[in-house]
Amino acid sequence: MRKGLLIIISVFIGTVAMAQVLPNIGIRGGLTASSLNTTNASANFDSENVLGYQGGIFARINIGKFYIQPELIYNHRSTKLEYEIEPLIDLEEQSVGVHSEIGIGTFDIPVLLGFKIIKTKLLNLRVFIGPEISFATNKNITYDYTTSDGEEFEGQEGEISLDDFNKTTWYMQAGAGIDVLLFTFDIRYEKGLSDLFEGEVGDMGTINLKNNVWVFTLGLKFL
Repeated sequence: MRKGLLIIISVFIGTVAMAQVLPNIGIRGGLTASSLNTTNASANFDSENVLGYQGGIFARINIGKFYIQPELIYNHRSTKLEYEIEPLIDLEEQSVGVHSEIGIGTFDIPVLLGFKIIKTKLLNLRVFIGPEISFATNKNITYDYTTSDGEEFEGQEGEISLDDFNKTTWYMQAGAGIDVLLFTFDIRYEKGLSDLFEGEVGDMGTINLKNNVWVFTLGLKFL
């Protein structure tokens, strides 16, 4: 009996030790809100947030109160861009406002370094920061035009070319999260470090656009 008890204790201790070494594996998904900005002071446009979505898998490697979390995420970012084009293009020589909606699908790989401010068996409160590389898989733009007298019409082509969007962009993520049992919730901000777009836009000349994104996700840990 004593030998059997020692075996049970040994297995229990080994299981606990492995649980500290093995990473947490899980899935997460949620909503995003993207906006664009430029360093070109002469560029005259407005960017409006549009809801997008994302989903993927993550692994969390725990090291005491610290952790490293690599992820593989599919992300669909959407945003609206509004500007006025010159020269005047309609027959009555009226100015024309352009309303474009941009959608970009990407595979993202963030690698986050986190710290658990509160760490218990039931609840963790976390903060984290880390870089992210993003690879574009598909891009689309839709256009609507409005003349100065209020007439609206649609167009298939516009001043922004899909060829001017970079296939690879870099971001820096920072945020906070909470874990309750197997569930995990994050609020993140992604700051664009490299240009998402660089090209000619109407009479504004060459402009560069960086993408900034708010992310709200809910996840589930399997381990």
